[in-house]
Amino acid sequence: MIQLMRVDGRLIHGMVAVTWCGVYKPTVLVVVNDEAANNDLHKTTLKLAKPAGVSKCLVWDMQKAIEKLNGSKYDKEKVFISVATVEDAYKLANACPKIQHINIGPEVDGTNGRVTTGKQEISDGVYINEEKYKLLKELHDGGREVFAQVTTAMPKVEWEDIAKKFE
Repeated sequence: MIQLMRVDGRLIHGMVAVTWCGVYKPTVLVVVNDEAANNDLHKTTLKLAKPAGVSKCLVWDMQKAIEKLNGSKYDKEKVFISVATVEDAYKLANACPKIQHINIGPEVDGTNGRVTTGKQEISDGVYINEEKYKLLKELHDGGREVFAQVTTAMPKVEWEDIAKKFE
C-alpha cells in the first residue's frame, strides 16, 4: 500500500527520516529521482540515510518506479515515496493510480537553494508557481488528496486553501 508521496527537494533528510517516517512507519522508503538512481555515490548516500525501522530504502529512476509500483510486489508493504519536484510527482501519480495522497514540501534548486521568486507561498517555506499549481490541480481534480505540510507537527494546508492563493 502506498501511504504517501512527498515532494521534497532534499529527498531524504532529517525531516523525512525522523518526522514523516516516524508518523507513517513505512516498511519501504522509495526515492524516485533519475539523477540519484544513475549516480552510485548519491544512491549510496540516500540509502545510508534510511531511518531505523524502515526495512528497505530503494532508489529508482522514474521508469523503474512506474513499473515496480504498478506491480503487486509492494502491495502488502507500507510504502512512503519521496520525489524532488512537483513535475516528478505529477508524472509518477499519473502513471501509478495507487498513489492517492500527495504532500507538497519544499522544492530546492540544486544551485540556488529554495527559490521563491515568481512563486506563491502555500505553506511555511513551501512555494509553487502557476505551472506547478496547474499540475497539482489536475491531480486533485482527478481524485487525489493534495496538501502542503512541512512537518507532521505543523498545520496541514488543505487543497482548498492552496487553490485560494491562485484564484
